[in-house]
Amino acid sequence: MKRFAFKLEKLLELRTFHEKKAELVLAEKAGRCALLEERLREIAESRVRTSRDMFTRGRDIADYRASELYLMRLDRERDKVIEELAVAEAEREAARAVYIEKHRDREAIDKLRERREAEYYRAAEREDIKAIDDIPRRKTAMQGGY
Repeated sequence: MKRFAFKLEKLLELRTFHEKKAELVLAEKAGRCALLEERLREIAESRVRTSRDMFTRGRDIADYRASELYLMRLDRERDKVIEELAVAEAEREAARAVYIEKHRDREAIDKLRERREAEYYRAAEREDIKAIDDIPRRKTAMQGGY
């Protein structure tokens, strides 16, 4: 039996390539979001630690003022990271939409390939069964001819 050959194999390979490329872009955008979220956690932890340490014993007004200024800087940095995160999440959603589109495109061709392959092997099996069924008839025809 001949092996199945899918005529759109190159198209399937191309769509698989584009899907993987979109997946890598999505992974990069998701990684950026994860880094920004981690930075927000670090800022929050620094803020809590600084707020707690502001009123410990042995600290004078200069230490209090330095802590206050540091908290203000952390707040500005937090606001900046939140803005960056909003942009990064929008980019991630756009990349996710592109990936989903590429995945659907590839999947459609893949399902078509599976259907065609199943049809091909069913037809080949029917041909094999016909050939096997013809053997007794040929044998009978050959015996009758003697």
